[in-house]
Amino acid sequence: MDWRSDDRTGHGQEVTMRPESSLRGWSWDRVFLLVLALLAGGLALASRTLIVPYPQAVAWFESAAFFPLLALGLMALAGVVEVFHRRRALELKDSEELNSSQARMGLAWAMLGLFGLYMLAVPWLGYLSSTLLFLVASSRVLGFSWRTTWALSLPLSLAMWWVFLKLLKVHFGHGWLI
Repeated sequence: MDWRSDDRTGHGQEVTMRPESSLRGWSWDRVFLLVLALLAGGLALASRTLIVPYPQAVAWFESAAFFPLLALGLMALAGVVEVFHRRRALELKDSEELNSSQARMGLAWAMLGLFGLYMLAVPWLGYLSSTLLFLVASSRVLGFSWRTTWALSLPLSLAMWWVFLKLLKVHFGHGWLI
C-alpha cells in the first residue's frame, strides 16, 4: 500500500484509507518526520557550540559551520514541508509508486554509520582525504565495482575540496593529511 499526497487516484484504483486531519489522527510517520525536522532545526541552532574548531572572527559562510547549517536547515525545511504534504495523503491499493517496504534498512544504517565516521574523521585526517575515504567506502558498501568507485570518488572528492576549501574558504581544522 502506498500513500499519495494529493486527493487523486489512478484509473480503477481503490482508496483503502483516508487520513484524519486532526492532531489525534496523525500517523506515526508524520509525527516522526516532525520530530526529525525539529531535531534538525535544533542542531542547526546549536551548531556554534557543537562544531569545533569554530573561529568566531570568520563569517558563518566561510566557516566549518557552512555545510552543516545548510544541510540541517534544508532537512528541517523539507521535513516540515513533507509533514504538511502528508496532511491530505491517501493510502492507495495497488499503487505503482515507490514502496517503502522494499527499503533496505541495513544498507541505510551502514551509510549512516559511515557518515558518522566521516564527520569524526574530517578534523583529524583533513577534508580531502576523509572525503575520499568516505566516498570509496560508501561506494563499496553500495556494491559499486572498484573501477566505478574510483571513477566517482576521486573527481567528486577533488571537486568538493576545491568548492569548500578554495572557493568558499570553509575552515575544517588542521588534519594530518590534506
